[in-house]
Amino acid sequence: MINKQEILLQADNILIRPLKVTDVTDEYVAGLNDPDVNQHLVAVRQHHQTKDSVTCYVEENWENPHSILFGIFLKQTKNPFIGTIRVHNIDFFHLSASIGICLFTKREWKKGYACSSLRLIKKYLFENVKLHYLEAGIYTDNLNSIKCFLHSGFVEQYRVKEKYRHIDSFKEVIFFAAINPLFDSSLLK
Repeated sequence: MINKQEILLQADNILIRPLKVTDVTDEYVAGLNDPDVNQHLVAVRQHHQTKDSVTCYVEENWENPHSILFGIFLKQTKNPFIGTIRVHNIDFFHLSASIGICLFTKREWKKGYACSSLRLIKKYLFENVKLHYLEAGIYTDNLNSIKCFLHSGFVEQYRVKEKYRHIDSFKEVIFFAAINPLFDSSLLK
């Protein structure tokens, strides 16, 4: 089991920890409702998000032993909460998980925070949680996420045509994976 209370990851300019209900801000909710932000989020854009719905989502992830919703916070800034990384479908038998990222604060896009955060989370999951395999599904037209995952050590595994509905059509999704190069195979015994 993962003790979410004790997780705190840091890099030069970012701090990452599991998101709490008290972290939900109006800016977070507004970002999730912004079409520029949610266009590549499978579930979020299906319904208008409210403070209550987002609070419920954060609480569900906090209580679920098979997911961690991390908040990405900038150090030394007025509005530090800028995004999330969700690790879900954590499977302690297969030592695998799915991962996705969302920077809901557009003013912080293209500054390297997403890639830095993703690398930090990947390192934590491989070294501390001892996972073997991480997977992410990304729409083929989400070039910024594709670039971020590639720069964070993920590789393309396969593609699924017409996987998810996107407005009035279905979109192809690329599945990326990262395999722990230092995985301790004695954990399998």
